[in-house]
Amino acid sequence: MIALVLAMFAAAAGVWIAVLTMLNAMWMLHTTLIKPKREGPLVSILIPARDEEERIGACLDSLLSQDYQRTEIIVYDDDSTDATPSILADYAARFPGRIRAIRGKLEEGWYGKPHAMQRLSEAASGGWLFFTDADTVHKPDSVSYAAGLAEHYRADLVSGYALHKIESFGEAVTVPSIYLLTMALMPTWLSHRRRMPALSHAIGQVMFFKAETYRKVGGYAAVAREVSEDVRIARLVKRAGGRALFADLKEHVSCRMYEGYRAAVDGFSKNVYDYFNKRFALLLAVTALVPVVFFLPLAGALWLPEALRAAQPWFRLASLLVFYAWGLVTVDRALPWYIPLVYPLIFVNTLSAAWRAFRLFATGRAVAWKGRMVK
Repeated sequence: MIALVLAMFAAAAGVWIAVLTMLNAMWMLHTTLIKPKREGPLVSILIPARDEEERIGACLDSLLSQDYQRTEIIVYDDDSTDATPSILADYAARFPGRIRAIRGKLEEGWYGKPHAMQRLSEAASGGWLFFTDADTVHKPDSVSYAAGLAEHYRADLVSGYALHKIESFGEAVTVPSIYLLTMALMPTWLSHRRRMPALSHAIGQVMFFKAETYRKVGGYAAVAREVSEDVRIARLVKRAGGRALFADLKEHVSCRMYEGYRAAVDGFSKNVYDYFNKRFALLLAVTALVPVVFFLPLAGALWLPEALRAAQPWFRLASLLVFYAWGLVTVDRALPWYIPLVYPLIFVNTLSAAWRAFRLFATGRAVAWKGRMVK
């Protein structure tokens, strides 16, 4: 009886995951139909950079080719220890009036990225602020597409999924965890339609703000000590009465988030536990739930003793639905073809990263990221 109840629960969860994933994929496709807007107020393109010598050149080259008519590019060198400052100086000399580099050091009471973003916004003149990471590469219509989305949906903030490049197996079994929220919990098509802050999603690779709204909510100073500063500030936008839109940006922005398994684990360790609001009870509940919904159905679909065979069709349905959801995400987000076959490893790595962060924080330590400690 218990096995049958668990199997039916897993099947119901599978239906939810499959339907939500399908609806989110349809919404992502819908947002790609919006036309770019190439004219309008000045857009300040703002890039935080710390030790980005291998990536900042490609990022700047792509942003220099934007087809939006009025832009300024400002890069914040966050006390880099590599060749980033000299690269920025070279670009500023070669493109005077188009690229400006400013330099600073982390101040007490801040995490690195919110501090860099705030200093960038203070140097910006635009009516719109286009924050983007130094490891992104942009198509010529990246800014104009974001502007078109903002106008069409009357959004105060536009963010979304870039094309996440995966170039190793270690990345393949970690990076797709970024999609788990929109597979299981977040209806992205409701984000800009509902004022509920909880229905907010954002990813810091692209954050396109109406400058007036950004300053109204206090900018990144309001999330100075937040690890997931992107999601937190999106919630602030909605609390202030603004609209936060989450869209498909993969045809316009690409990014290799992490280079290899170790870097991915470090990166997700600082973020995943924060998504649980650093609540041990919530982390424990999710850890108990994941095997029931994702691992037990796989085992039960393959074999059960004769006395429990009544549960097997439900386990098989649950497994099929989850496999379908991962297949849909794989196609929608242009992931490696084998992702649906290794999704259990993605859950294992995601939970392992969360528990690693919990252990570190519980013992007074922190996660090391780009030479700084985050907790």
